[in-house]
Amino acid sequence: VLREMTDAGGAFYSAEDADSAPDASQPNVKGEGAFYIWSAEEIRALVEAPASDWFFHRYGVIEAGNVSNDPHGEFTGRNILYQANELEDTALHFDRTVDEIRAGVERAEQTLLAARGKRPRPHLDDKVLTSWNGLMISAFAKGGAVLEEPRYADAARRAAEFLIARMYQPENGILLRRYREGDAAIPGFLDDYALFAQALLDLYEAQFDRRHLDLALRLTEKQRELFEDTAQGAFFSSQEGDSQLVLRVKEDYDGAEPSGNSIALGNLLRLAQITNREDLRASAERLLAAFAARLTAAPVALPQMLAACEFRLGQPRQIILVGDRDAADTKALLRALHARFVPHRIVLLVDSPEARAALSAAIPAIAAMDRVDGHASAYVCRDYTCQMPVNTAERLGELIQY
Repeated sequence: VLREMTDAGGAFYSAEDADSAPDASQPNVKGEGAFYIWSAEEIRALVEAPASDWFFHRYGVIEAGNVSNDPHGEFTGRNILYQANELEDTALHFDRTVDEIRAGVERAEQTLLAARGKRPRPHLDDKVLTSWNGLMISAFAKGGAVLEEPRYADAARRAAEFLIARMYQPENGILLRRYREGDAAIPGFLDDYALFAQALLDLYEAQFDRRHLDLALRLTEKQRELFEDTAQGAFFSSQEGDSQLVLRVKEDYDGAEPSGNSIALGNLLRLAQITNREDLRASAERLLAAFAARLTAAPVALPQMLAACEFRLGQPRQIILVGDRDAADTKALLRALHARFVPHRIVLLVDSPEARAALSAAIPAIAAMDRVDGHASAYVCRDYTCQMPVNTAERLGELIQY
Protein backbone atom coordinates (compact mmCIF):
# COMPACT_ATOMS: atom_id res chain seq x y z
CA VAL A 1 0.00 0.00 0.00
CA LEU A 2 2.73 2.48 0.91
CA ARG A 3 4.72 1.70 -2.20
CA GLU A 4 2.00 1.50 -4.83
CA MET A 5 -1.39 2.62 -3.53
CA THR A 6 -0.64 5.94 -1.85
CA ASP A 7 -1.25 9.33 -3.46
CA ALA A 8 1.59 11.85 -3.47
CA GLY A 9 -0.44 13.86 -0.96
CA GLY A 10 -0.75 10.91 1.40
CA ALA A 11 -4.24 9.50 0.74
CA PHE A 12 -4.84 5.87 -0.15
CA TYR A 13 -6.14 4.69 -3.51
CA SER A 14 -9.13 2.36 -3.73
CA ALA A 15 -8.14 -0.81 -5.55
CA GLU A 16 -5.99 -2.69 -7.99
CA ASP A 17 -7.41 -5.10 -10.55
CA ALA A 18 -7.03 -8.81 -9.83
CA ASP A 19 -6.41 -9.52 -13.52
CA SER A 20 -3.44 -8.37 -15.56
CA ALA A 21 -1.63 -9.36 -18.74
CA PRO A 22 1.09 -12.03 -18.30
CA ASP A 23 2.61 -11.00 -21.62
CA ALA A 24 3.17 -7.33 -22.51
CA SER A 25 2.84 -8.16 -26.23
CA GLN A 26 -0.76 -9.33 -25.62
CA PRO A 27 -2.18 -6.65 -23.32
CA ASN A 28 -5.78 -7.78 -23.80
CA VAL A 29 -5.13 -11.37 -22.69
CA LYS A 30 -5.31 -11.25 -18.92
CA GLY A 31 -5.02 -13.76 -16.13
CA GLU A 32 -5.97 -13.83 -12.47
CA GLY A 33 -3.11 -12.58 -10.31
CA ALA A 34 -0.67 -12.73 -13.23
CA PHE A 35 1.40 -9.84 -11.91
CA TYR A 36 2.07 -11.60 -8.60
CA ILE A 37 2.50 -15.33 -9.32
CA TRP A 38 5.66 -17.24 -10.24
CA SER A 39 6.75 -20.52 -11.73
CA ALA A 40 9.65 -22.30 -10.07
CA GLU A 41 11.57 -21.98 -13.35
CA GLU A 42 11.19 -18.18 -13.36
CA ILE A 43 12.59 -17.94 -9.87
CA ARG A 44 15.52 -20.28 -10.56
CA ALA A 45 16.40 -18.23 -13.65
CA LEU A 46 16.75 -15.12 -11.49
CA VAL A 47 18.09 -16.50 -8.20
CA GLU A 48 21.02 -18.89 -8.00
CA ALA A 49 21.16 -21.87 -5.68
CA PRO A 50 21.34 -22.27 -2.74
CA ALA A 51 19.45 -18.98 -2.20
CA SER A 52 16.69 -20.15 -4.54
CA ASP A 53 16.23 -23.27 -2.41
CA TRP A 54 16.03 -21.15 0.74
CA PHE A 55 13.51 -18.88 -0.95
CA PHE A 56 11.39 -21.87 -2.01
CA HIS A 57 11.25 -23.15 1.57
CA ARG A 58 10.54 -19.73 3.04
CA TYR A 59 7.73 -18.88 0.59
CA GLY A 60 6.17 -22.29 -0.09
CA VAL A 61 7.28 -22.61 -3.72
CA ILE A 62 6.69 -26.02 -5.34
CA GLU A 63 8.05 -27.14 -8.71
CA ALA A 64 4.58 -28.08 -10.01
CA GLY A 65 2.92 -25.02 -8.48
CA ASN A 66 1.45 -24.59 -5.01
CA VAL A 67 -2.22 -23.85 -5.85
CA SER A 68 -4.18 -27.00 -5.02
CA ASN A 69 -7.68 -25.63 -5.72
CA ASP A 70 -7.69 -24.10 -9.20
CA PRO A 71 -11.09 -24.73 -10.89
CA HIS A 72 -10.38 -22.42 -13.83
CA GLY A 73 -6.80 -23.59 -14.44
CA GLU A 74 -5.36 -20.08 -14.10
CA PHE A 75 -2.55 -21.06 -11.70
CA THR A 76 -1.27 -24.25 -13.34
CA GLY A 77 2.44 -24.55 -12.67
CA ARG A 78 2.46 -21.26 -10.78
CA ASN A 79 3.09 -20.31 -7.17
CA ILE A 80 1.41 -17.79 -4.91
CA LEU A 81 4.15 -16.69 -2.54
CA TYR A 82 3.30 -16.86 1.15
CA GLN A 83 5.35 -17.08 4.33
CA ALA A 84 5.29 -20.86 4.64
CA ASN A 85 8.19 -21.08 7.10
CA GLU A 86 9.95 -18.70 9.45
CA LEU A 87 13.55 -17.73 8.76
CA GLU A 88 14.60 -19.70 11.82
CA ASP A 89 12.88 -22.84 10.51
CA THR A 90 14.49 -22.34 7.12
CA ALA A 91 17.92 -21.99 8.72
CA LEU A 92 17.37 -25.20 10.70
CA HIS A 93 16.16 -27.04 7.60
CA PHE A 94 19.30 -26.14 5.60
CA ASP A 95 21.71 -26.21 8.56
CA ARG A 96 22.72 -22.59 8.03
CA THR A 97 22.79 -19.57 10.31
CA VAL A 98 19.72 -17.35 10.48
CA ASP A 99 21.79 -14.34 9.38
CA GLU A 100 23.00 -16.19 6.28
CA ILE A 101 19.48 -17.29 5.39
CA ARG A 102 18.06 -13.82 5.99
CA ALA A 103 20.67 -12.17 3.77
CA GLY A 104 20.15 -14.69 0.95
CA VAL A 105 16.36 -14.51 1.08
CA GLU A 106 16.35 -10.71 1.20
CA ARG A 107 18.60 -10.54 -1.87
CA ALA A 108 16.25 -12.92 -3.66
CA GLU A 109 13.26 -10.81 -2.65
CA GLN A 110 14.82 -7.67 -4.09
CA THR A 111 15.79 -9.46 -7.31
CA LEU A 112 12.28 -10.81 -7.83
CA LEU A 113 10.68 -7.49 -6.90
CA ALA A 114 12.76 -5.73 -9.56
CA ALA A 115 11.81 -8.37 -12.14
CA ARG A 116 8.13 -8.17 -11.20
CA GLY A 117 8.26 -4.40 -11.69
CA LYS A 118 8.92 -4.97 -15.40
CA ARG A 119 5.68 -6.94 -15.87
CA PRO A 120 2.51 -5.24 -17.16
CA ARG A 121 0.90 -3.73 -14.10
CA PRO A 122 -2.72 -4.34 -13.08
CA HIS A 123 -5.05 -1.39 -13.55
CA LEU A 124 -5.06 0.97 -10.57
CA ASP A 125 -8.31 2.51 -9.33
CA ASP A 126 -6.83 5.76 -8.05
CA LYS A 127 -9.93 7.38 -6.60
CA VAL A 128 -9.77 8.25 -2.90
CA LEU A 129 -12.78 7.25 -0.78
CA THR A 130 -13.20 8.86 2.62
CA SER A 131 -14.67 5.77 4.29
CA TRP A 132 -11.97 3.40 3.05
CA ASN A 133 -9.26 5.89 3.95
CA GLY A 134 -10.73 6.00 7.45
CA LEU A 135 -10.19 2.25 7.78
CA MET A 136 -6.62 2.55 6.52
CA ILE A 137 -5.79 5.47 8.82
CA SER A 138 -6.98 3.46 11.83
CA ALA A 139 -4.84 0.49 10.78
CA PHE A 140 -1.70 2.56 10.18
CA ALA A 141 -2.19 4.60 13.36
CA LYS A 142 -2.47 1.48 15.50
CA GLY A 143 0.32 -0.28 13.63
CA GLY A 144 2.61 2.72 14.02
CA ALA A 145 1.98 2.86 17.77
CA VAL A 146 2.08 -0.85 18.59
CA LEU A 147 5.04 -1.70 16.33
CA GLU A 148 6.81 1.65 16.93
CA GLU A 149 7.09 2.01 13.15
CA PRO A 150 7.49 5.68 12.12
CA ARG A 151 6.56 4.94 8.48
CA TYR A 152 3.16 3.68 9.53
CA ALA A 153 2.58 6.54 11.95
CA ASP A 154 3.51 9.07 9.27
CA ALA A 155 1.25 7.37 6.69
CA ALA A 156 -1.73 7.63 9.06
CA ARG A 157 -1.06 11.28 9.80
CA ARG A 158 -0.54 12.28 6.16
CA ALA A 159 -3.73 10.55 5.02
CA ALA A 160 -5.73 12.23 7.76
CA GLU A 161 -4.34 15.64 6.85
CA PHE A 162 -5.17 14.97 3.17
CA LEU A 163 -8.81 14.31 4.02
CA ILE A 164 -8.98 17.31 6.34
CA ALA A 165 -7.56 19.60 3.67
CA ARG A 166 -9.48 18.30 0.65
CA MET A 167 -12.57 16.42 1.84
CA TYR A 168 -13.75 18.44 4.83
CA GLN A 169 -15.54 21.78 4.55
CA PRO A 170 -15.01 23.60 7.86
CA GLU A 171 -17.44 26.38 6.99
CA ASN A 172 -20.43 24.03 7.11
CA GLY A 173 -19.02 20.82 8.62
CA ILE A 174 -19.75 18.77 5.49
CA LEU A 175 -17.52 15.82 4.68
CA LEU A 176 -17.16 14.76 1.04
CA ARG A 177 -17.07 11.17 -0.16
CA ARG A 178 -14.58 10.87 -3.02
CA TYR A 179 -11.54 12.59 -4.54
CA ARG A 180 -9.73 12.06 -7.83
CA GLU A 181 -7.26 14.20 -9.77
CA GLY A 182 -7.97 17.36 -7.82
CA ASP A 183 -11.74 16.99 -7.76
CA ALA A 184 -13.51 16.31 -4.45
CA ALA A 185 -17.23 15.66 -4.70
CA ILE A 186 -20.38 13.91 -3.42
CA PRO A 187 -21.65 14.71 0.09
CA GLY A 188 -20.59 11.98 2.48
CA PHE A 189 -22.74 9.11 3.69
CA LEU A 190 -22.95 7.74 7.21
CA ASP A 191 -19.98 5.41 6.73
CA ASP A 192 -17.78 8.32 5.61
CA TYR A 193 -18.49 10.29 8.77
CA ALA A 194 -18.31 7.31 11.10
CA LEU A 195 -15.15 5.72 9.71
CA PHE A 196 -13.25 9.00 9.46
CA ALA A 197 -14.29 9.96 13.00
CA GLN A 198 -13.09 6.57 14.21
CA ALA A 199 -9.81 7.09 12.36
CA LEU A 200 -9.31 10.45 14.04
CA LEU A 201 -9.98 8.93 17.47
CA ASP A 202 -7.49 6.14 16.78
CA LEU A 203 -4.97 8.66 15.48
CA TYR A 204 -5.39 10.84 18.56
CA GLU A 205 -4.86 7.89 20.91
CA ALA A 206 -1.69 6.99 18.98
CA GLN A 207 -0.19 10.46 18.42
CA PHE A 208 -2.15 12.87 20.66
CA ASP A 209 -2.73 15.77 18.29
CA ARG A 210 -5.78 17.36 19.91
CA ARG A 211 -6.96 18.75 16.55
CA HIS A 212 -7.83 15.19 15.56
CA LEU A 213 -9.85 14.62 18.72
CA ASP A 214 -11.72 17.90 18.26
CA LEU A 215 -12.54 17.08 14.64
CA ALA A 216 -13.75 13.58 15.54
CA LEU A 217 -16.24 15.20 17.89
CA ARG A 218 -17.36 17.78 15.29
CA LEU A 219 -17.84 15.08 12.64
CA THR A 220 -19.90 13.01 15.05
CA GLU A 221 -22.07 15.99 15.88
CA LYS A 222 -22.58 16.67 12.16
CA GLN A 223 -23.33 13.00 11.60
CA ARG A 224 -26.06 13.19 14.23
CA GLU A 225 -27.49 16.27 12.57
CA LEU A 226 -27.59 14.72 9.10
CA PHE A 227 -28.39 11.06 9.67
CA GLU A 228 -29.78 10.36 13.14
CA ASP A 229 -33.30 9.06 13.66
CA THR A 230 -33.93 10.80 16.98
CA ALA A 231 -37.35 9.19 17.36
CA GLN A 232 -36.54 5.52 16.68
CA GLY A 233 -32.78 5.54 17.24
CA ALA A 234 -29.75 4.71 15.06
CA PHE A 235 -28.60 6.38 11.85
CA PHE A 236 -29.78 6.38 8.27
CA SER A 237 -27.13 5.76 5.63
CA SER A 238 -27.99 8.89 3.65
CA GLN A 239 -29.24 12.40 4.28
CA GLU A 240 -32.89 13.32 4.22
CA GLY A 241 -34.11 14.76 0.93
CA ASP A 242 -31.83 12.80 -1.43
CA SER A 243 -34.04 12.63 -4.54
CA GLN A 244 -32.03 9.73 -6.00
CA LEU A 245 -33.08 7.35 -3.23
CA VAL A 246 -36.45 5.61 -2.98
CA LEU A 247 -36.11 5.23 0.80
CA ARG A 248 -33.62 5.82 3.57
CA VAL A 249 -32.21 2.68 5.19
CA LYS A 250 -30.23 1.92 8.32
CA GLU A 251 -27.25 -0.34 7.69
CA ASP A 252 -27.41 -3.47 9.82
CA TYR A 253 -24.72 -5.80 8.48
CA ASP A 254 -20.99 -5.96 9.17
CA GLY A 255 -19.68 -7.64 6.04
CA ALA A 256 -16.47 -6.96 4.14
CA GLU A 257 -16.77 -3.49 5.67
CA PRO A 258 -18.27 -2.69 9.06
CA SER A 259 -21.63 -0.95 8.94
CA GLY A 260 -21.86 2.76 9.60
CA ASN A 261 -24.13 2.12 12.59
CA SER A 262 -21.68 -0.28 14.21
CA ILE A 263 -18.80 2.18 13.90
CA ALA A 264 -21.04 5.06 14.99
CA LEU A 265 -21.92 3.18 18.18
CA GLY A 266 -18.27 2.67 19.04
CA ASN A 267 -17.50 6.33 18.35
CA LEU A 268 -20.38 7.56 20.49
CA LEU A 269 -19.34 5.38 23.41
CA ARG A 270 -15.70 6.46 23.18
CA LEU A 271 -16.56 10.14 22.82
CA ALA A 272 -19.01 9.91 25.70
CA GLN A 273 -16.14 8.65 27.87
CA ILE A 274 -13.85 11.43 26.66
CA THR A 275 -16.33 14.30 26.90
CA ASN A 276 -18.55 12.99 29.71
CA ARG A 277 -21.56 14.12 27.64
CA GLU A 278 -24.91 12.56 28.38
CA ASP A 279 -26.35 13.40 24.96
CA LEU A 280 -23.74 11.17 23.31
CA ARG A 281 -24.50 8.35 25.74
CA ALA A 282 -28.21 8.75 25.06
CA SER A 283 -27.61 8.60 21.30
CA ALA A 284 -25.65 5.38 21.77
CA GLU A 285 -28.41 3.86 23.91
CA ARG A 286 -31.06 4.71 21.30
CA LEU A 287 -28.93 3.10 18.62
CA LEU A 288 -28.59 -0.07 20.67
CA ALA A 289 -32.30 -0.18 21.34
CA ALA A 290 -33.01 0.17 17.62
CA PHE A 291 -30.83 -2.84 16.82
CA ALA A 292 -31.69 -4.97 19.88
CA ALA A 293 -33.93 -7.34 17.94
CA ARG A 294 -31.36 -7.76 15.17
CA LEU A 295 -28.55 -8.38 17.65
CA THR A 296 -30.66 -10.96 19.44
CA ALA A 297 -31.82 -12.77 16.31
CA ALA A 298 -28.57 -12.70 14.31
CA PRO A 299 -25.61 -11.55 16.40
CA VAL A 300 -23.11 -12.97 13.88
CA ALA A 301 -24.36 -10.41 11.36
CA LEU A 302 -23.06 -7.52 13.48
CA PRO A 303 -19.70 -8.48 15.01
CA GLN A 304 -18.46 -4.89 14.99
CA MET A 305 -21.55 -3.75 16.87
CA LEU A 306 -20.99 -6.56 19.38
CA ALA A 307 -17.46 -5.22 19.92
CA ALA A 308 -18.99 -1.83 20.72
CA CYS A 309 -21.47 -3.52 23.07
CA GLU A 310 -18.55 -5.19 24.81
CA PHE A 311 -16.89 -1.80 25.24
CA ARG A 312 -20.08 -0.50 26.85
CA LEU A 313 -20.43 -3.48 29.19
CA GLY A 314 -16.72 -3.78 29.98
CA GLN A 315 -16.47 -0.85 32.41
CA PRO A 316 -14.19 1.22 30.16
CA ARG A 317 -11.12 2.69 31.79
CA GLN A 318 -10.02 6.27 31.41
CA ILE A 319 -6.22 6.33 31.14
CA ILE A 320 -4.79 9.83 31.45
CA LEU A 321 -1.09 10.38 30.81
CA VAL A 322 0.66 13.51 32.08
CA GLY A 323 3.96 14.28 30.39
CA ASP A 324 5.67 15.63 27.30
CA ARG A 325 4.51 13.84 24.17
CA ASP A 326 7.98 13.11 22.82
CA ALA A 327 9.80 12.56 26.12
CA ALA A 328 11.40 9.20 26.86
CA ASP A 329 9.44 8.65 30.07
CA THR A 330 6.11 9.30 28.31
CA LYS A 331 7.08 6.94 25.50
CA ALA A 332 7.94 4.26 28.05
CA LEU A 333 4.42 4.46 29.50
CA LEU A 334 2.89 4.34 26.03
CA ARG A 335 5.03 1.33 25.16
CA ALA A 336 3.64 -0.49 28.20
CA LEU A 337 0.11 0.44 27.17
CA HIS A 338 0.48 -0.59 23.53
CA ALA A 339 2.14 -3.88 24.47
CA ARG A 340 -1.13 -5.12 25.96
CA PHE A 341 -4.56 -5.69 24.47
CA VAL A 342 -6.74 -3.29 26.45
CA PRO A 343 -9.82 -2.75 24.28
CA HIS A 344 -12.14 -1.14 26.83
CA ARG A 345 -10.38 2.15 27.43
CA ILE A 346 -9.81 5.67 26.27
CA VAL A 347 -6.40 7.35 26.42
CA LEU A 348 -5.82 11.08 26.91
CA LEU A 349 -2.59 13.06 27.15
CA VAL A 350 -2.04 16.17 29.25
CA ASP A 351 1.06 17.73 27.73
CA SER A 352 0.32 21.45 28.00
CA PRO A 353 -1.79 23.93 29.97
CA GLU A 354 -4.11 24.16 26.95
CA ALA A 355 -4.63 20.39 26.87
CA ARG A 356 -5.25 20.36 30.62
CA ALA A 357 -7.87 23.10 30.34
CA ALA A 358 -9.64 21.48 27.37
CA LEU A 359 -9.72 17.97 28.84
CA SER A 360 -10.58 19.00 32.40
CA ALA A 361 -13.64 20.86 31.11
CA ALA A 362 -15.12 17.41 30.51
CA ILE A 363 -13.34 15.45 33.25
CA PRO A 364 -12.71 17.86 36.17
CA ALA A 365 -10.30 15.49 37.94
CA ILE A 366 -7.75 16.11 35.17
CA ALA A 367 -7.18 19.65 36.46
CA ALA A 368 -5.35 18.25 39.50
CA MET A 369 -3.38 15.53 37.70
CA ASP A 370 0.35 16.13 37.59
CA ARG A 371 3.67 14.36 37.20
CA VAL A 372 4.84 12.22 40.10
CA ASP A 373 8.40 13.01 41.25
CA GLY A 374 8.93 14.97 38.04
CA HIS A 375 8.36 11.95 35.78
CA ALA A 376 5.62 11.32 33.23
CA SER A 377 2.75 9.65 35.06
CA ALA A 378 -0.37 7.66 34.31
CA TYR A 379 -3.75 7.83 36.02
CA VAL A 380 -5.97 4.79 35.50
CA CYS A 381 -9.63 5.44 36.29
CA ARG A 382 -13.03 3.71 36.13
CA ASP A 383 -16.15 5.84 36.10
CA TYR A 384 -13.77 8.81 36.55
CA THR A 385 -12.60 7.45 39.93
CA CYS A 386 -8.84 7.10 39.69
CA GLN A 387 -6.24 4.90 41.33
CA MET A 388 -3.03 6.38 42.63
CA PRO A 389 -0.85 7.57 39.75
CA VAL A 390 2.14 5.54 38.59
CA ASN A 391 5.24 6.66 36.76
CA THR A 392 6.89 3.41 35.64
CA ALA A 393 6.03 1.13 32.75
CA GLU A 394 5.99 -1.87 35.09
CA ARG A 395 3.42 -0.38 37.42
CA LEU A 396 1.23 0.81 34.55
CA GLY A 397 1.36 -2.69 33.07
CA GLU A 398 0.15 -4.12 36.35
CA LEU A 399 -2.73 -1.65 36.58
CA ILE A 400 -4.09 -2.32 33.11
CA GLN A 401 -3.49 -6.07 33.18
CA TYR A 402 -6.99 -6.79 34.49
